[in-house]
Amino acid sequence: MGSSLQRIERCLVALLDSSNTNLDTIPAGLPASSGRPDRVSSSRTGGTTFQPSPHDDPAIEDFGTPEDVLIAVVDSYFDYCQNQPYSFFHEETFRRGLTQQAIPKHLVLAVMATAVRFCSHPYYSDRSLEMSVEYANRSWKLIVSDCFTVGKVAEVSTVQTVALLGLFDFTAGRLRHGSAWVKVGLAVRIAQDCGLMLENAAHLSYAEQEERRRVFWSVYLLDRLVSCGRGRPPAIVDASCHLQLPCDESTWRDGLGVKTQSLDEMTNRTLSISQRQCPFAQVIAIAQILGRCAQYVLRDFNIRGPHPPWDPGSDFAGIESDLLHFEAYLEIQRPVDDMLAPYILAEGLVDSQSSGPIIFSRALFHLCYCLLNHPFLLRRRINTCRNLAPISFIKRSSDLAWLHAQQMMALIRDSRRLGFSFHSSSSGYAVTVAGSIIALRTHDEDSPTCQEAQILLEEALGYLDIIGHHWSNVRTMVTC
Repeated sequence: MGSSLQRIERCLVALLDSSNTNLDTIPAGLPASSGRPDRVSSSRTGGTTFQPSPHDDPAIEDFGTPEDVLIAVVDSYFDYCQNQPYSFFHEETFRRGLTQQAIPKHLVLAVMATAVRFCSHPYYSDRSLEMSVEYANRSWKLIVSDCFTVGKVAEVSTVQTVALLGLFDFTAGRLRHGSAWVKVGLAVRIAQDCGLMLENAAHLSYAEQEERRRVFWSVYLLDRLVSCGRGRPPAIVDASCHLQLPCDESTWRDGLGVKTQSLDEMTNRTLSISQRQCPFAQVIAIAQILGRCAQYVLRDFNIRGPHPPWDPGSDFAGIESDLLHFEAYLEIQRPVDDMLAPYILAEGLVDSQSSGPIIFSRALFHLCYCLLNHPFLLRRRINTCRNLAPISFIKRSSDLAWLHAQQMMALIRDSRRLGFSFHSSSSGYAVTVAGSIIALRTHDEDSPTCQEAQILLEEALGYLDIIGHHWSNVRTMVTC
């Protein structure tokens, strides 16, 4: 046991050193206003706003920023990051804890590292990227020294911090991908050590119970998204998730409790339409399918056996069957305007926390189809089969990939037209996959298709350029 702890400590020290080294390799920050999404509503806590004391607060000074700057960054987090797609905090509880100095410093710094890229406060003019790296490194130093020592009991705040820092490293570019992979895995193990995958917190308030669930499901979602690559298997096994899915946003804001379905119940199609789960729960269910898509097309993993993809007993057919089920469940054919209309508030503001999961679940749905039917990935998969692929199957898959790439861009276009922002870092990956399919169609022999593909490709590149102002990994995708 002692030698294991020593090895873990050596790994943590190595990560700490690499974080300090990478600070010098980050390019100069972009202007804080470049590419920033439109302002969204911040009136989500039932009209109650929690502000720190106007007097000098040593706890505020410890963060190295003025009080008004800290509040501006926290506002930016809940405007642009909460539920897009991760849901780590009950906003009213977090703001109250910040006022009462009850939030661990490492967690506040992790929130600042995540949100400062969206903050328009002049304090960060031309240096938001530089400051985000500083906040992330300081948070990691604190988490290593305060939480990863013998005798310390794991807490939910530790999971929140490590998950946010793992996300930060993953979106900071390739130089930090190695540490990101370790941190996400660490967040998974700490969450499991806290028992977050179980319904074992009945002694807590409904709001606290739901926050625990959402922290676990956010880590699950992060685990599935960062595993969309070769040699990156997910760390969480679906069979170990014994807690219910998240409840709807309004119920959580009001601090009420409600019984929802489990992931297994939802994905096994035991729900009727009247039992439709909330948008964030839908995100989790589609992420589960995305994980299977990634295993199938990127890691040559078979659950049902080595059947060719056109075989009805293949993993390909099983995944597509589940996607067809969720096409009806998510009402994919329903116009985006109708889906988002209830979340357009007065004076053109929008409820980004409620609308974010609706947009993201649809984007993940289209991403699943794009990955499963991507011409390059599917050809690679077919090459492992001993049978010749039917021409009709190849054409059908190519048409499906093109259709969902078009629908991906239409989803983003319509959402932005209505004033909603789809700007999470993982949206860059989704648009890159769709864009690669669109790029192939620019060489189509059919002239109208070729022209449409050229327009959509420019649209995809323009979108990636916009969100690339906030996410370094997206800038890398554009230049690849």
